[in-house]
Amino acid sequence: MAKLEKDWITDGLIDFEYKKYVLLAYLKQVRGNFDETKLYPFLSDLIEHYSHALSFQKEKTLLQSGFPKELSEIDLEQLKFSYQELTQDSELMAQLEKIVEYALPKMKDTLGLGKERYEEIESHLAIEPIGIVPLYKNEGYLMMELGNNSLTNIYQYKVSNFVMSGEGFRGVYLKLIETIKRGIGDTLEGLKLKLIRTYQSLPNPATYLVQSEYPYPMKETVIPITKRLVLQTIAQH
Repeated sequence: MAKLEKDWITDGLIDFEYKKYVLLAYLKQVRGNFDETKLYPFLSDLIEHYSHALSFQKEKTLLQSGFPKELSEIDLEQLKFSYQELTQDSELMAQLEKIVEYALPKMKDTLGLGKERYEEIESHLAIEPIGIVPLYKNEGYLMMELGNNSLTNIYQYKVSNFVMSGEGFRGVYLKLIETIKRGIGDTLEGLKLKLIRTYQSLPNPATYLVQSEYPYPMKETVIPITKRLVLQTIAQH
């Protein structure tokens, strides 16, 4: 993935045509991945860039206040000094504002496409419990079956709490522990019992099946959406 730097608006050459080229090349790549149903990290990265551009537009006065100023007038009677911002009406600020004004709607359109892809894929992913769901659901197993693939991926999951920028969040860690080819006589309940016998650290694990009728990309799409589905599911039961 061609990386768009966090400070791409102000870094390097401040020229509208150049920044337009950089942005459009980045968005073309992001859209290409969305067309291939690859959502991450492309969607989250674009959300972050859009948020930064929006903040830049709203807080450009803070940016201007950081530029140097020159003394323009001294009022000896009032003992006041007047300063003139060197960037006032400058070509630099005009270019930056033009870049941001162009970038925001372009990013928003691409985000709309990403949102459509996300909702479409999520509608084809189903999660359901296997057997009785215990009271403790922060650790357990996920069985994942995609499309017409006869393989079943089995993951151990763990929900953990973490703090970022002073705020609390919950995340899901997935570890692939086994991939099996499920035969006609291999029931999901039987597989769960086998897991309990093999991995005795979880004697009564919450276990879920995640299925998709389409073989979406695992790393870029299925795993990130599944993590959200797990959080939503354990919160409901």
